[in-house]
Amino acid sequence: MTDLIPTARGCVNTWQCDENEHLNVQYFPAFAWDGARHLEAVLGLGPRALAAAGLKVRTVEDHIRYHREMFAADAWEVASGPVEIGESTLVAYHEIRNALSGEVAGTVRQVTRCVDGGGKAAAWPPAFRTHAKATRVTLPANAQPRTAGSLGSLPDLTLDRAAAAGLVTIVQGVVQPEECDADGALLPRFHFGRYSDGAPGFWQAMGFDRLSMRDRQQGTVVLELRNEIRRPLRAGALTVVMSGMLAASDKTMHLAHFLFDADSGELAAVADGVGVLFDQRIRKIAPFTAEDRERLAARILRLAA
Repeated sequence: MTDLIPTARGCVNTWQCDENEHLNVQYFPAFAWDGARHLEAVLGLGPRALAAAGLKVRTVEDHIRYHREMFAADAWEVASGPVEIGESTLVAYHEIRNALSGEVAGTVRQVTRCVDGGGKAAAWPPAFRTHAKATRVTLPANAQPRTAGSLGSLPDLTLDRAAAAGLVTIVQGVVQPEECDADGALLPRFHFGRYSDGAPGFWQAMGFDRLSMRDRQQGTVVLELRNEIRRPLRAGALTVVMSGMLAASDKTMHLAHFLFDADSGELAAVADGVGVLFDQRIRKIAPFTAEDRERLAARILRLAA
């Protein structure tokens, strides 16, 4: 086992912060995306090597745990390493740190796949596999999956079945060219961005009065989120996110987001994770009231496999 490799760095901008005045969730997979490209280059597959081999790398899954807030003007850095290497898949670990304090702000367990020019799974070059095996790292305890993914793979719903399953629409839009990678596929950041943009509507649909919450200086945050990309979305695609609740406790909500291609009705991505109420004055999780818990108990999804 070896040390992590420095792979990306930058600064938190004010426009990257949300209503809680901290770095929005969508930028953690964005930083991990940059880190992954540099990690691949260190392992022998930079952009030129990929092009010469006729190969591409696609993100299959991002499993993120959010540990500490970062604020505008905080410097950040990413350190990365391969965890597991398969015939065509790579599990990597990306550690996002506050470069000013050294504290870990987020951890990302990421799965990528090597594909050929037609998008079919292709074997990693032998030298890449050898280098990845030689530089493997152990996924640390604070990056191990907890609630997200604990119910197994969520069903491959189609849009016409979503409402019947109890899901509610929280976001509708169109994939823009600037949201896509060099190969024209929607970047993981903008999956997470859509889930984040839909958060006010989702919590409102779950019976929380967002206007009253604003008066109380109460927001919502995500502690963990796992996003699985099942079918790439391209520029021009019509999108709709429908969401629901898988379980709830005294303080946490296990939620699910289904991102559909609204034209074909196919499921493009599915995410599940942990959401909580957040007291913006003391920067702490706020518990659900007895009334909240009773209401939420009646809203739990019953998803058929």
